[in-house]
Amino acid sequence: MITLKFQKDKKLYPISPEDVLNVANGGAVEVDQQVFDMLDERRSQIAAKIQETKEPAYGFNRGFGHNVDVPVPENQLSALQENLIRSHACCVGEPAPVEVVRATMFLRAVSLARGHSGVRSDAVRMLTEMLNHQITPLVPMLGSVGASGDLGPMSHIALAMIGEGSVFVNDSDEPVRASDALQDAGLSFFRPEMKEGLSLTNGVQYSNALGILSYFKLRDLLRTAAITTAISAQVMLAADTPFRPGFHELRPHNGALKMADLIWKLMKDSPIRKAHVPYKIDGEIQDPYSIRCAGQILGTCYDLIESARTTLEIEANSVTDNPLLLADEKHPDQFTEIISGGHFHGMPVAVKLYNFMQAMGIISRLSNMRCARYVDEGRNKGLGADLKWPESDDDEAAISSGMMLSEYTSAALTNQIWGACMPTHLFSLSTDAGQEDHVSMSAGLAVRVWETIPRLAEVLAIELAMCSQAAAIRKIHDHIPSKITLSDEEVRETKSARESYDAALKKSLEKRLREKGEGFRVRLDVRLEHILKERHQTWLSRPCEKVVEEVMKIFPLVKKDRCMAGELKKLAHAVIQGKFAEAAGQDIF
Repeated sequence: MITLKFQKDKKLYPISPEDVLNVANGGAVEVDQQVFDMLDERRSQIAAKIQETKEPAYGFNRGFGHNVDVPVPENQLSALQENLIRSHACCVGEPAPVEVVRATMFLRAVSLARGHSGVRSDAVRMLTEMLNHQITPLVPMLGSVGASGDLGPMSHIALAMIGEGSVFVNDSDEPVRASDALQDAGLSFFRPEMKEGLSLTNGVQYSNALGILSYFKLRDLLRTAAITTAISAQVMLAADTPFRPGFHELRPHNGALKMADLIWKLMKDSPIRKAHVPYKIDGEIQDPYSIRCAGQILGTCYDLIESARTTLEIEANSVTDNPLLLADEKHPDQFTEIISGGHFHGMPVAVKLYNFMQAMGIISRLSNMRCARYVDEGRNKGLGADLKWPESDDDEAAISSGMMLSEYTSAALTNQIWGACMPTHLFSLSTDAGQEDHVSMSAGLAVRVWETIPRLAEVLAIELAMCSQAAAIRKIHDHIPSKITLSDEEVRETKSARESYDAALKKSLEKRLREKGEGFRVRLDVRLEHILKERHQTWLSRPCEKVVEEVMKIFPLVKKDRCMAGELKKLAHAVIQGKFAEAAGQDIF
């Protein structure tokens, strides 16, 4: 259970992204009585001042947005708040996931509980009781511009609080009327008084909720990207030295240090790597960037993702509606100074949400580039065309496509992710008759992040399928192919090589002479193969072997062509769940 309570300085203890995740996944929330008492005391202070002075106060006794100058009769103040909620609940699209809405409700409750919004304790109590009774408002995903806050999505939550609209109860996928659900739970409808409707809707908690929950998913996908890198590096007979301890200290970007160290640990004690450490075995001096620079590339993604976490955590512990209450300078215990500002503006969140899009675009291309190498016989170091099973007979190979189309799908998904990377937070559209003339578009970007995450999981799933297939192919070979070729003179000096040379030449001549007698030239290359003494020398490191084992439970070896769509879908689902990071071992992550 997450408890909202005071520190010694009478300020609320900060919450963490992990707290938000806990509540999003069904965790309960408790509010200390001292917090409720503080909220009611400050509410009485500001209500008394407004009643006494009769001064115009936005949100309290005036209209909203461009109606800021419209006075509202005292007997209509509550109706003003209810009408605000009803009129603003106009989002469209599919319902937002329950976990996203729960996170949004929790973040809103925390913001109000800080005591600068001027609301009664009833507002916070209602939000937390709905959370604890597993009553989740139905919130259509689209319709917020991220300033003045996520008005539409937040209004759908507030609509359920006043007993209108629809909600989901417990784990049901079927919405029911909010009034019925609240009555069944023994909860009274919330009746907003002056400013409370505005306070419930003013802030980018919806954008921030999507961001925080996306952070945890992307952190797991980044771990999976490290795994696919480590397996691909081993299967592609690449070096581990670009990830070795000490190397990245020469250019100590935090993310690169962490990701390179992770890949190094994943590759540690790899038998197949040990089998080709000397240059003289495979003739490779440097590996392609998609492997050699993976520490730097994924490290940059790590920095993007973790930088976003910092901002989202600050936002989670902020007060974001408008106007806000500050202490009177002459009477510090009286929170009666009404300040109109713009803490509801989502630009800080939007910019960091775009970090997530950048990271996904980068990770996807890195994975896709390696998939392109896997199906390329000229670049995959002896794995054959399209990762076809080597033990298939010639007739079977002739009619097989192997994993060719998986790479097409990886390319299509990468292109889709890139298309989703449009920086829409830079394209502000004025709203509210020009009063709100610069908005953040944070919510639309947050939704796009959320909807793009499964595409990245699918890209990584395809690479997992390919590198597992490739690892199996390596295991049936008794050698490590070499890039080194012999000169004609070296070939002729070797008797066995000379015999092979002569036989091949004779076969080519006989074939050519059966044709129409055109001129021709024969050129043969003889490549070295490093024979392995023991079968285990083709194995991967232990963590990566465990991952491959789990992959093959979902995606068996491709020995004959088959429809792989369903298996790839299941594999992507396992990626989202963090199954392969778990298989690699907690000592690694």
